[in-house]
Amino acid sequence: LPSYFVLSQLFQAQGKVVDAYGTCSSILTQLGETIPDSGDPEVVGAMIPETLRKYDEVYCDDWLGKKMEDYTLRYVIRFYLQMSQAAFFSKAPHIVAYFFCKVAQLSLENGVCQHTPQVFLQLSHIIMRSGNNIACAHRIAKNAMALSERFNLSDQMTQLSLIFINAVGHLEWFHAGAQRLRVCFDSALSSGNAEIGFFCALQLVIFSILSGEKELTSLLKDIDYYLHLLETYKSEVSKNFLLSSRETVSMLIDKGEATSIEAKEYLGDVTDPGNKFMEMFYYQQVLRNF
Repeated sequence: LPSYFVLSQLFQAQGKVVDAYGTCSSILTQLGETIPDSGDPEVVGAMIPETLRKYDEVYCDDWLGKKMEDYTLRYVIRFYLQMSQAAFFSKAPHIVAYFFCKVAQLSLENGVCQHTPQVFLQLSHIIMRSGNNIACAHRIAKNAMALSERFNLSDQMTQLSLIFINAVGHLEWFHAGAQRLRVCFDSALSSGNAEIGFFCALQLVIFSILSGEKELTSLLKDIDYYLHLLETYKSEVSKNFLLSSRETVSMLIDKGEATSIEAKEYLGDVTDPGNKFMEMFYYQQVLRNF
């Protein structure tokens, strides 16, 4: 197994991705794995939420303490990871997603090893690309990096860091900013500076939408809480901007079918070229259509 794994790496390094893929596929087949020539995108799409459900069910201290002792199974994991890299350049995207979901499920069923952090970083990347659950992708990636610290992975850290950055690294700044803005909001209200506090809340909502820092249903509750407070603090500017963001979150959740409210976003004078409410409307329209 080690010799064939090195051979697949050599093929990959030489740009012979078809040979690298074929080597991995052949070995995995001999080890009892079923490798599809092609796959139904809808079936593969269903594997992602299925894998996430299994992750949420299994990922705990007991699973983290379960070592993958089977030498052959550890190589099955490695060959799947290697084959996925080759598939990235030679197969349809849903085939790559299938392999990463497959190897993640194998890991969840059999415990952790030194290759598990890469498995779940790749899974987080697939989730981000699918757009299914950004907050979940970030959580999985953070857990994977924390797990990597349990092993001596100096030879893998560059690759793991690269995958993390490509998968969810761009979210880190938004998440850190959202956390700081949340503190600023509380501080501003407690010190009597409500106007600045609600401007913090406006930016906090935007950061949360962009980064998936919160589940959309939780974010909608936060926005409704801010709107409730504004019944007391009476800032029409903040209220109108918040209503615009609320409309976006409602559209993203269920197209406003069950989450819309009577109050709607305010557009102001649509003929005014300096109308900031219209600027916000166009910005929110981009988010809704994205």
